[in-house]
Amino acid sequence: MSALREAQFEYDNRQPPPVSEESHAEAEWLETNAERLILGYRIEWGYRKDDRGEVTQADYWRALQDLANQRQKDGEDQIDAFGELLALAGNFGSGGRMFDLQVYLLGSKTARKEVALELLRPHAAKAVALQVEQDELEREIGW
Repeated sequence: MSALREAQFEYDNRQPPPVSEESHAEAEWLETNAERLILGYRIEWGYRKDDRGEVTQADYWRALQDLANQRQKDGEDQIDAFGELLALAGNFGSGGRMFDLQVYLLGSKTARKEVALELLRPHAAKAVALQVEQDELEREIGW
């Protein structure tokens, strides 16, 4: 019984392996530079030509795009978020980069309107007829 207690005591009092200063520094670097990359900074390291490296915003954007594209291919975009992003990019007088990206992705400045028109056109006649009916009904009952 004492061997069992001793083993249980040893098991209960185990400590995690010591964290080296190097792995702590790596974790801190990763955390700090991930935040910087998200905020728009280019991440560079190394001083000598052979040691230099970088992760640019273009690399980050490509990775984000690859992720978004893969999620769409896998059918994970259940709310058509990419389409909504494109629609919202042109709203609220957005004349900056977001608008430019939207134009680039859609192919023209008028593409959003053209798409909307194409979607609505098959339903226009019926919608107008129903509105005329509603207007006549409201006039008859005095609204």
